[in-house]
Amino acid sequence: MMDTRELYENLKGLGSVDSADDFSYLFGYGSSTIRSQWAKRLSPDLGAWLRFWFSLNEIAEDTEETINTVHNSERGAYEAGLEKLRKLQSRVWQHVTELAS
Repeated sequence: MMDTRELYENLKGLGSVDSADDFSYLFGYGSSTIRSQWAKRLSPDLGAWLRFWFSLNEIAEDTEETINTVHNSERGAYEAGLEKLRKLQSRVWQHVTELAS
């Protein structure tokens, strides 16, 4: 089972989300839904996990575009963040396939 709080902290550390509301939107939820799930110790359903994976993919693609436009001195930080993001995305996809089977 994926820990959505851990994912939130990781994405917040990468600067991909600023708040739990931003994180909730990545699942296709309203602003407070993810916090409600945390309080009830619930996990998103398969459809929400798929939406989340596609959201991560969009963030990664935006980061790749940014890497092509930033100054060389900043490029390394973006590339490191992108690598972490892609690893998270792989973990999410593995979770999706486990839920689907």
